[in-house]
Amino acid sequence: MKKMMAFGIVLMFCFSCFAQGQNNNSLLWRIKNNKDDNVSYLFGTIHLPQKKFVVYSDSVYEAIQNAKKFYNEVDLLNQSMFGNPELLEFFTEKGKYFDSIQKTDSWRRFIHRINKRYNVQLDPNNLMEFVEFGQKIMSETYGPEDGVTLPDMMLAQHALMLGKQTGGIETMLLQYKMIYGILDARLQDTTMALEDETNLMNHMKDFYLVENVDSIGKIVDNINPSYRKIVFYDRNKTMADSIEKYVSIEPSFFAVGVGHLGGNMGLITLLRKKGFVVTPILSKNKMSILVVNNMMKMSKENDEKL
Repeated sequence: MKKMMAFGIVLMFCFSCFAQGQNNNSLLWRIKNNKDDNVSYLFGTIHLPQKKFVVYSDSVYEAIQNAKKFYNEVDLLNQSMFGNPELLEFFTEKGKYFDSIQKTDSWRRFIHRINKRYNVQLDPNNLMEFVEFGQKIMSETYGPEDGVTLPDMMLAQHALMLGKQTGGIETMLLQYKMIYGILDARLQDTTMALEDETNLMNHMKDFYLVENVDSIGKIVDNINPSYRKIVFYDRNKTMADSIEKYVSIEPSFFAVGVGHLGGNMGLITLLRKKGFVVTPILSKNKMSILVVNNMMKMSKENDEKL
């Protein structure tokens, strides 16, 4: 008990060293309804594996501690495509899809637009050239820093260290369908570009660091309509339904991409329409999850030695 109290004192001291100014926005939101006293939490992450994006307020760590279960968009710790009949069938069909799509005029026009826009010479009959070029465009924005994985994964691992069960509010199949849905849309919508996602992320990340969810919501509401519908609006409805289901079972913590929170069709708005009271939780005390998890591991190792 004394060791845990000492750990808590050290932790709070470290939090105070990371004090930041607060504003009217927050990445962390409280979810309540009128049926019971249960409190659940909605948190906006950003899918950038870089150190500056894994610094969270003390309220985030407390909320995960208070929740019974932790949810990402998908269950990052327990789901795999291997042994999943639905996913295997899906990818088998998509293999045939790519074989056929490369023979279409829409695909050739699509590759022609890419070649013209980026001054490259991709071969429409060489799928790997297209895949590698797409990865190259994204690598500068999404490149990981040493010791940092996706923030979503790091939060899930933190919850697991606290003894929480983890899950997902979407299925892997739904997310893979989204990826192929984007490709289908690009074949038809000539206003969509390969850098739509990286441009969106680059616009959002500065607002993320100051927790300005309103501005991020406005960015999402004004991006390419086809991309917005597939990546955000359609999925937000599914996420809101899942959240509604899970909060009725037990207090839960939901960590999703911050672009899903605000805006006209964001989760905050959709959950309020379902009758939930959704309010921001503000805190100026921040600390990196890298530091928190390292301290927890050291405390656990010391306990095991005694």
